[in-house]
Amino acid sequence: MTRAAVFACSHRRGGNTDHAAELLAEGVRRAGGAADVYYVRNFEVMPCLACGYCDAPERTGRERCVLGPTDQAWDLFAPCLTARTILFASPIYFYHLPSRLKTWIDRGQQFWRARLDNEPWIADLPPRTAHAVLLAGQPTGEKLFDGARLTLKYFVHNFGMDLAAPLTLRGVDTRNDLRTKADFEARILALGRTAWETAD
Repeated sequence: MTRAAVFACSHRRGGNTDHAAELLAEGVRRAGGAADVYYVRNFEVMPCLACGYCDAPERTGRERCVLGPTDQAWDLFAPCLTARTILFASPIYFYHLPSRLKTWIDRGQQFWRARLDNEPWIADLPPRTAHAVLLAGQPTGEKLFDGARLTLKYFVHNFGMDLAAPLTLRGVDTRNDLRTKADFEARILALGRTAWETAD
């Protein structure tokens, strides 16, 4: 486990979330690590069918899900199994995560099932820590980030990870807002560095 995986989760290309993901990766590199950025919108991910196919313990890997051979969800899951740490950069849409990201997370049912059954290929993953930057255009809202935080927490748990307290940033809305906030950029860079330096 020699690399970090950074997931850029916005539907919008070249906006604040992409910039945040690139800052996270740069922070990892400044700490002496290596990082790969995955733009979730570029991957074809079909919605979970709730079919129960993944309940069969004899199936592993891409074949665990009936949709596994037909789309690219597994290409996003694979780094979660092998990365030293994973980091998310995501906007907040209606108090939650964007739909493409949530669709992919829902496909993680297969890992929940495998962990519940204590299957070694998932249960024996080393403990690690995941991190997130959540960016909201809305400047107020007491529970603005709660839904996203809880979903990410229980998603990464399937891979033996704890979710560190997310970095939450408000008032980041129009395409270049983040680039005008040097203090926000510095905090994101610092998170990338810290994520690598403190990785197990």
